[in-house]
Amino acid sequence: MMIAREVASYLRCSPSTVRRMVRRGLIPHYRLGKLVRFRLSEIERWLALHHEGSVLLRGRAVASNPAQLSLFPTKKENG
Repeated sequence: MMIAREVASYLRCSPSTVRRMVRRGLIPHYRLGKLVRFRLSEIERWLALHHEGSVLLRGRAVASNPAQLSLFPTKKENG
């Protein structure tokens, strides 16, 4: 199990970005009371899904072109 700081390092983003993705339900995670933990295997699978093709993310189709992928929805996508 990994903590947000470790996932952020793995994804090359900030821990606050990982926490924001958790709040929005965009990244696989587990809650242990107030603690949030991640499994490396699930993070890798999640990345592979986002890289390999179009996936459905909260009812929205995500582009299959990796150059068009965004881990963070834009204001337009949020509605």
